[in-house]
Amino acid sequence: MKHIASITTLTLVAAAGFADAAAPAAAPASAWSQSANLALTSNYVWRGVTQTANHMAVQGGFDIANTSGISAGVWASNVNQNAEDGNNLEVDLYANYGFKVAGIDASVGYIAYVYQGNSSANFSEVNVAATVAGITGKVSKNITAGNDYYYELAYNYNVPAVKDLVLGLHYGWADRDSTTKDYSIGLTYPVLGFSGNVTYSNGSSSIDKITAVTLKKTF
Repeated sequence: MKHIASITTLTLVAAAGFADAAAPAAAPASAWSQSANLALTSNYVWRGVTQTANHMAVQGGFDIANTSGISAGVWASNVNQNAEDGNNLEVDLYANYGFKVAGIDASVGYIAYVYQGNSSANFSEVNVAATVAGITGKVSKNITAGNDYYYELAYNYNVPAVKDLVLGLHYGWADRDSTTKDYSIGLTYPVLGFSGNVTYSNGSSSIDKITAVTLKKTF
């Protein structure tokens, strides 16, 4: 009986080894990744100015990224900047390259803002950003017309007293004929599988002191 059991054991071990040898090798992990997002917000605010005349917006985007640091994507939102111009849809097309310099996270990028019904409003920017000690500084330059620059600082803080609660701080200023400044304070927290956000914005533009509530889902 022991002899038969030994033969059976050897047979099973040999069969298992043959199965492992015959199984195809696992495919290498792809260098590319992708994600999509969908959001509903009570007010689309950009650099301290509402883009929807203080009305709701439905927004969504799609992104791809490579382990080399290259990424690109498209993002869209309804807008209501000027009813006479027919602006009702904004589509952003962008690409970035992220890298490290002396341990500092840095990136360079390009973004095109395209408006349905009013091509004269279209413009493009190039930007450069760096993150040090959790603070991100970014400079964007309008390359379509003029020499407009927009400077911004951003910081996200994970509140230790409340798990998954993130405090977001932003300060920006634009150099045009005069200097326009804006700042925002926001809280982000998971809500029923969504990322919930409440942000208060205040700017020196014609429309300021805006509070926006947003629910966002990333796939």
